Amino acid sequence: MCKTDMTEPTRPERGMSERHDPFRAYLECGFDSVEGWPGTKESVLFLEVLKDWFRPQGEQGGALEIGIHHAKYLIALHNLLTPCRSLGIDLFEDQARNIDFSGMGGTDGPPTVETCRRHIFAFAENPEAIHLMSVDSLTLGPLEIADLLRTYPRFAFTSIDGGHTALHLSIDFMTASQLTSPVGVIAVDDLFHPDWPGVTEGIFRVLGRKESPFIPLFITRKKAFFCHASVQTRFVAFIAEQFSARYTRDVRYVDFFGWRVPSLNFGNEY
Repeated sequence: MCKTDMTEPTRPERGMSERHDPFRAYLECGFDSVEGWPGTKESVLFLEVLKDWFRPQGEQGGALEIGIHHAKYLIALHNLLTPCRSLGIDLFEDQARNIDFSGMGGTDGPPTVETCRRHIFAFAENPEAIHLMSVDSLTLGPLEIADLLRTYPRFAFTSIDGGHTALHLSIDFMTASQLTSPVGVIAVDDLFHPDWPGVTEGIFRVLGRKESPFIPLFITRKKAFFCHASVQTRFVAFIAEQFSARYTRDVRYVDFFGWRVPSLNFGNEY
């Protein structure tokens, strides 16, 4: 049975089974009660195939999200990768720096540290392993990034969902490129969203400069996923194979900035 009363930091019931899956438990018992816009639940569930990508390569990094809102997606990523250490970066209460007002919508209002911690302690596996950092991501320079690299292993999955201007996207993507494992994934939210054209402009700006080793992996109707150039060929093949096996239908490929990648349809994700 799912517990969704958020007045106290409760955890999903796991019973005595050794086969407890915190990722699926959260999607079943907590995901719908946390505000956010990560896409359809099915598109998030598909990410569990990444465990079969990371495991044989010994990848043990956690999740990093820039712009966590109420931690809906960060909890899913952390539970997918656990045991690990994860990091959420957001302006939180310092909304004066939110120059494009992204993440301000919803019935629960803008994110606060207290709200995010409440959700994390309710639904995250080993919630103490998720650190929240209140900072403007535009201010993360070489010293701050070096400190993060000393504190955390490179992250297996980085989600970019902070400021939605072209400036934010281009800077956050370069930050993610330095903090993400060479076998890891970077996801960018709201690609091609008509309300946030800066996201698409920022992605094309980054790819056009060719300063990051991360290149397109696959896209959905809501997000673009990127991987290191050194693994892109076999990673694309892996994603296509997993999608076809899971949904018994052929993968549609598209040309995205010179790279032929899968376009995965999970329905209307906005």
